Amino acid sequence: MSMDSIPKALQYGSVANSQARVVRQKIQPLGVSSGTSGTTVRFLLPQKAIIDMRSLSFHYDYRINGLTVDAANFSNAQFPPTYQHWSSVKMFVSGASAAGSQCNHYDMVHHAMLKASAGEDYCYSRLNNAYDSILVSPAAENPGATSKTLRATFDDLLLFRSKNYCYDSSLFGNLEIELTFNNKNILKVAGAGNKGANAGALAITYGEVNHEFLNIVLAVDTVVSISPLYVSLLSERLQVAQPIRMPFSEIRSVLASNTGSNRITLQSSCVDAVLVCFTNQDPNSGSAVADVRPVSNVARYRFNVTDAEQMNFQLTVGSEVFPRQAIARLHELLDITTNSIYGNDARSTNLLYHGTTAAAGAQTYLIANAADANAISITKFAVGTEGWDTGILAGLQTNGVATDCVVSSNSGNAARLLIASLQTSQIVFDPATSAVSVEA
Repeated sequence: MSMDSIPKALQYGSVANSQARVVRQKIQPLGVSSGTSGTTVRFLLPQKAIIDMRSLSFHYDYRINGLTVDAANFSNAQFPPTYQHWSSVKMFVSGASAAGSQCNHYDMVHHAMLKASAGEDYCYSRLNNAYDSILVSPAAENPGATSKTLRATFDDLLLFRSKNYCYDSSLFGNLEIELTFNNKNILKVAGAGNKGANAGALAITYGEVNHEFLNIVLAVDTVVSISPLYVSLLSERLQVAQPIRMPFSEIRSVLASNTGSNRITLQSSCVDAVLVCFTNQDPNSGSAVADVRPVSNVARYRFNVTDAEQMNFQLTVGSEVFPRQAIARLHELLDITTNSIYGNDARSTNLLYHGTTAAAGAQTYLIANAADANAISITKFAVGTEGWDTGILAGLQTNGVATDCVVSSNSGNAARLLIASLQTSQIVFDPATSAVSVEA
């Protein structure tokens, strides 16, 4: 039984009497609450509760250490966006892996999605997320102390989103979240004077700087007052043999040298889109620079190509090719990316053409910036929005069979490719056996 089965004349009253009250609470991690590169923290969300997944936020102190204080010979670093702090985000339902277990480049995928869909207002509305560092790299200055701390917030997770944003842990089982802290290659480090006199000095400067997180907690809203109508509807629904399904967003990623014909394995009842980012950088390298103002993205997040006119891009899944004709020019790929997210909506936003200059770190919007830092392709497979957002699984289906998606491109144009499958998976509850499972 659902709201659709209630006569329309009674639906308003049913909704009006079914509102649930929520309360926010903080949850401590199961183990460590502080750490450095590679540290993993895990949280168990409230048990036998209805959890509003939209409210999920992690709060912690993010600290950069090893800075040098001197009027002329100093080193400093900029706070990176908080999604870059975490290389991996994983979700577990009833002890089984549900989302993120095959995405070890979460920070890179999140960066690409943000660049392809967000605008300046969004970034400036999240200063405790340090999203302003995506837009501006101010001139390096004497830090005034050997360390600096941000009261950090990490939210807006790409994983486990659902149209059914309330997760019922009494029905589907315990929900756990695991985060893995990134290495320091995410930092924009600057050296001045003898700290930045030459390449050797800059290498030493970079080696002195490090980062850590302290006292992380998870804040989330849970329902504290459930209406009799919800209980009644759920009780009646459990009498029906048909499984209860909760669609949610899932990401799987690979990062590999560009051979001109790279692959990612698809196995899902609904692949919503495929993300491809091109780069000539080593994502695992980091360095200090004398002037950070023109550095809009460190190497790990600089998606660039050598020739915007020689992309030769196409996806092949089984006997199907997307698009029908290979794309030669980057600007056509960017158009597909924007349309895959917004569908030519006048309200669409993105930062694909965004960059900064050495002139006081001023922002610029230039066509050349896309090839230099934001070469991002998103190809969707269904009309409308994602399956997890509507509950309609209209994306690419592999019918339970592992299928290769071949990414064809000019191997001389980018040294590496980040490829991600953006898909909808499902949590399934079987009323007959009370068993919970996860379907890709």
